[in-house]
Amino acid sequence: MAVNGLIPIYKSGKALLQEIQATKLPEGGVALWSMGQAGVLIKGSASHEVICIDPYLTFSIETTNPHTEFKREIPPPLSAEELQADTILLTHFHGDHMDLPTIEGVYRSYPGTRFVAPATHAHLIRETGVESSRIIPAKHLQPVSGRGISITPVAAAHTQYETDSEGNHCYLGYFIEMNGVRIYHSGDTVVTPELLEQAKAFRPHISLLPINGGDYARTSRGIVGNMSFREAADFGVEIGTDLLIPVHFDMFPNNRDNPAYFVDYLFQTYRAQKHHMMVPGERLIYFK
Repeated sequence: MAVNGLIPIYKSGKALLQEIQATKLPEGGVALWSMGQAGVLIKGSASHEVICIDPYLTFSIETTNPHTEFKREIPPPLSAEELQADTILLTHFHGDHMDLPTIEGVYRSYPGTRFVAPATHAHLIRETGVESSRIIPAKHLQPVSGRGISITPVAAAHTQYETDSEGNHCYLGYFIEMNGVRIYHSGDTVVTPELLEQAKAFRPHISLLPINGGDYARTSRGIVGNMSFREAADFGVEIGTDLLIPVHFDMFPNNRDNPAYFVDYLFQTYRAQKHHMMVPGERLIYFK
């Protein structure tokens, strides 16, 4: 049953936070928690950093613009103040990916958290008052160091590659290696030949890919497209990923595709491909 117009989610708040803190993993395993939309928190062993990608944990889009068509359908699994992560990875500047109020809340609550964002828009984080020493401008294929993990930004095309005057890409995904597991979070992107080759070379065990697609009606309203469910499935299979996880379908009713289409297409076309459709607040434990 919806409460206050929001659809209930699997787990949230204190119960979710306690689960994250209590989860312990041996070598070769990672735990992922869905934060909704493209947001995911990832944890390896105790010696590794905890990272969170694209957390949108407020209502800032609709609060800033009450007339927007982008209104949350689900509550945030955690508040910004509850999000305990060593590193926040941000794929691009759109509000449902780089949510500045979430960033401010994490910054105030956890003095050790660092923020990795495309070099083209890292200044937006700095303008909120975050110390420059805690901001890492990310650039295509330039690795970011971390405790027990490696992070490599990779250019994304949302729906085309865009760069600033210095050649830095506005949209990024991330290749992550943690606890012996390779994870690819594509950010918002369509499929390109370059991305296909780069992802093939990385050989991810887990790929998180958008499936909301795009169409004339949304494009005419200024909504930028992504992979469709079919493209995401084809792409994931071609790059040889072990586990496919669709994202970018569960938060905004105006900009989604039915994830059941993704599952059905895999069943009809790639029946041997392992996949999982996460729900917000859910934990998934993966062993390679």
